[in-house]
Amino acid sequence: MINATHNVRVIKHTGGSYDTYANFTTVQNALHHMRRLNFANDSWYIIDANDNRLRLNDQDKLEVFHSLIG
Repeated sequence: MINATHNVRVIKHTGGSYDTYANFTTVQNALHHMRRLNFANDSWYIIDANDNRLRLNDQDKLEVFHSLIG
């Protein structure tokens, strides 16, 4: 039996705060979900298991995002 930890989060910036939208086991799963639902705008982010903040850039590639302020 596999005991997968859902420690990758998709978050959204709304109304001055960040809310967790969904949890996933891998960044690839989170990315697939974001692309499928067309979440490729500036208010959606992935937080990986190491607390790296990622977002989709204009070329539809993941990039590290160093601030969630603003």
